[in-house]
Order: sequence, then structure tokens, then C-alpha cells
Amino acid sequence: MKSGSYMLLAFLIILNMPFYLGCGAKAEDETRPKKEVKAEGPVAADFTLKDLNDKDVKLSDFKGKVIILDFWATWCPPCVREIPHFNELYKEYAEKGLVVLGVSLDRGGVDAVKSFKEKRTPIDYTVVMGNQETGGVYQLYLPPEERGGIPFTFVIDRDGVIRQHYVGYRDKDVFVRAIKPLL
Repeated sequence: MKSGSYMLLAFLIILNMPFYLGCGAKAEDETRPKKEVKAEGPVAADFTLKDLNDKDVKLSDFKGKVIILDFWATWCPPCVREIPHFNELYKEYAEKGLVVLGVSLDRGGVDAVKSFKEKRTPIDYTVVMGNQETGGVYQLYLPPEERGGIPFTFVIDRDGVIRQHYVGYRDKDVFVRAIKPLL
């Protein structure tokens, strides 16, 4: 093989690494502090996506609420592990102003997510069907070295400012610590 072929092969392997590493995110130490985006940080981009009943859901509809915005997929084990945490958080803190919004990145479409929700893992909070554009915009809020994997989750304050982000699985307590000061 010529050196150009080796370079091409190496490039293709590196390009596809996220797909070979679980869902693309490293299992990180959950006790390690994550960088917090300051209150003067970026305002979360608004979007309109369809929920599982084909109704429009806008992020801006939740202004004045604290939002956990989770990008996930049914085929991603770390994503699925977080769903019970989000169900519990929603039940415990909804009355205090918490919204949990799941953005499914499943290519199988709404039927795949409905089937998953009905037959495998109940989801008590709103789920919308994401697209490449929305997922891509929100990936840009992450540092370059954290892009490419799922789940990725944002904690957004009542003014729509992104206050915290996470890539990969996190325990419920991590989210409790992030949302409590904002509620």
C-alpha cells in the first residue's frame, strides 16, 4: 500500500471513531466538575419540532421555566439509562417550574420512538423529533472536544440562558445539583 493509501485509511478510521465508541461519548467520572456556562452565556436557540402526536413544540414556549433539554436516541444505552432519572426529576420538580424536553435523534422516525416508549421504557415528559439542523446547532454550544456523542444535555435557566451542559450519561444527582439553584 502506498503512503497516500495509509493516510486515507488513517483519516477514515479517525473520522469514524465516535461510531465505534459506544454512542460516542466517554463514560466520564460523574464527580468531576463540569464547566458551567455563566449567566451571561449563550441564549439557547429557539426551535420548533413535532412531538410524538405531530404537534408543534417550540423551545420558547417554555420561557420562564427551567429546562433540561436532552438529545438522545433509542439505540443509545447511556441515553436509555438516563430516562428514568428524567422521569423522576420531572415528577419531583415540575411544580417548581422544571420542564424536561427530550429531543429524539432517531432515524427510525416517530414510530420507532412511540414503540420504544410503549414497549420498552416509559417516558413521562415531552419528546420531540429532532433533526440534523437542530442537533447540529446545539452541538455548537459544546466545546469541540465534546462534540459528536450522545446523549448531550443542557440545563437552561428561566431566561433561556444555557447554564450547564453534559455529554454522556449522568446520574440524577448531577442534574439535581444543576437545577436546584435555578428553580
